[in-house]
Formats: sequence, C-alpha cells, structure tokens
Amino acid sequence: MIKKILKKPFVKFLLVGGLNTVFGYLMFAVIIYMVKDLYLSVILSNVIAVIFNFNTYGRLVFNSKDYSRVFRFFSVYLLIISTQIISIKLLNHIGISNTYIAAGIVTLPVAVMSFLLMRNFVFHKNTPPHDVEQNGAINQI
Repeated sequence: MIKKILKKPFVKFLLVGGLNTVFGYLMFAVIIYMVKDLYLSVILSNVIAVIFNFNTYGRLVFNSKDYSRVFRFFSVYLLIISTQIISIKLLNHIGISNTYIAAGIVTLPVAVMSFLLMRNFVFHKNTPPHDVEQNGAINQI
C-alpha cells in the first residue's frame, strides 16, 4: 500500500519538495553564515538549489529530462527569489530580526507557491491526465 502511494506524482512531488526544501535552506544557511548578506545569500542559494531542483523534480517526479523547460523553471525561481527576499525583509521589519528564523517561516509558503507554479507552468504537459483534473485539482493522492 505504501509503495502504491509513493508512486503517485503528487506524493512524489511533496517528498522531492521536502528534499529540495531542506537542501535549499541548508544552502541558504551556509551561504548567509559565510557572506552575511541577505540578497547575495538568497540569490546564490537559490541558483544552486534551482539546478538541483530542476533535476530532482524533472527526473523523479515528472519523468522529464527535457532541458527545454529549464527557462520556465528558472522563471519560476526568479519569482520565488523575489518572494523570499520581500517576505524575509517584511518579517524583519515587523520584529522577527533573526534572518534564520524568518527564512524558516517563509519556507512552507514558498514551497506551496513553487508546487503550484511547477505543476501549472513548468511541467504541466508531463502530468498524467488521470492524476489532474482540468482545473488542476488533484484527484488521487
């Protein structure tokens, strides 16, 4: 039963997303510790994470080795980088001055945003029709 559940694209996306989120956050934490600059840390950690994520999502979730999708993927991550910077700065402004904590707080909302954009913009043609309704809702989890 567990093997059957783990084969579903949505479940694979969540698991790979967890791996990617941990990897991305660790890259951010290491880089901000080393360079002490929020903008540079978010940008560098995301560039590294995007390359890692494109391969993991493409290969493990969507069975895609189609590198022509990389520009869509990078576009999504430019939006995510902007969202991260704005969100962390906003949290800093409202009193959460610890950047590590602020980055941890925005991790889940950014991951959800990433999932929706990946599914609907980047890899939409590779999603099997029986797993996604026309409106994009997941039928089987």
